[in-house]
Amino acid sequence: MKFLFFTTSLLLLLLTACNNGNDQPKRDVAPIATTLASEPGEGAAIMQLDDRLNETDSLVFVFYKDPHGKDSLRYTRYYGEFHSTDTGIIHLLQDNLKDSTQRLEKIKNCRSEGKIWCFTKGNVFQTIYFSAHNPECSFVYIIKNGQFYYSNMSMTLANKLADLKRLAKESPNEG
Repeated sequence: MKFLFFTTSLLLLLLTACNNGNDQPKRDVAPIATTLASEPGEGAAIMQLDDRLNETDSLVFVFYKDPHGKDSLRYTRYYGEFHSTDTGIIHLLQDNLKDSTQRLEKIKNCRSEGKIWCFTKGNVFQTIYFSAHNPECSFVYIIKNGQFYYSNMSMTLANKLADLKRLAKESPNEG
């Protein structure tokens, strides 16, 4: 089926390229490779991988209390939260999510320092994990279809996360 589509597209491209002696202006034709792509992959921005991020109206930042401590199995158990509907913060995150990604089948050997729950109209739709621990472990990432999509974290976002962590409140344990 792809061969038939490719052959048809190539034939159409050749026919379009021939001017047949007419003085009609030439049209730009999109490369065939882009028309065959079914889903963004490595290199695609996180914003491309989940276009719902454009509709984000609120965020919950979750900051792990001791992400680099000795407890490697349960370090995510204790955390503080910061809730925001500030469009400046939302746009800062969205801007950072426009950078290209690296797709990995396994998680990096870096602990996440927290996560960001993205909401639209009161419903959570995406979780973004982050770390700004050191240059080798400074990233944001999402999980999609069992793959990990990593993007570098900007210094502006890293500084904003540090500011928000100071404002985060520990949720009461209701258990």
